[in-house]
Amino acid sequence: MAVAVDEPPNLVLDEDYRIVEVGPAAEAALGPLRGRNLWDAFPGSRPLFHPYYDKARRTGEPVEFVQFYDGDLGHIRAVPEGSRLLLFWELLHRLDILTLEGLRASLDQALALIEEFDARLRRDRVKSTLRVVEGGR
Repeated sequence: MAVAVDEPPNLVLDEDYRIVEVGPAAEAALGPLRGRNLWDAFPGSRPLFHPYYDKARRTGEPVEFVQFYDGDLGHIRAVPEGSRLLLFWELLHRLDILTLEGLRASLDQALALIEEFDARLRRDRVKSTLRVVEGGR
């Protein structure tokens, strides 16, 4: 689930959360976004995403998380680069809302994906800690 190094970001934000660049995949899926404020372009998303984006800006370190928004479960990576914030995402799951049974099954699948992602993050943190303890090997 890691983002490829040569993959362009989906969105690039300035310090005011204005969209200054839009990757080809995001443009194809979402339409023209350049110049718009992120929170205006995606209503209701601020309380879900801002804490993670703020953490990336404050720490200067990339932040990865999984989040639901508008029926989709996505893996998001926010990478600070100077005053800009590069956003990469991968759609993990789209909720099936056609029937109650479909919704139940879809939610079960989404929860399993969240648990899998959480376990991977914990393993990565342990590996990183062990590298520090071992002297960076």
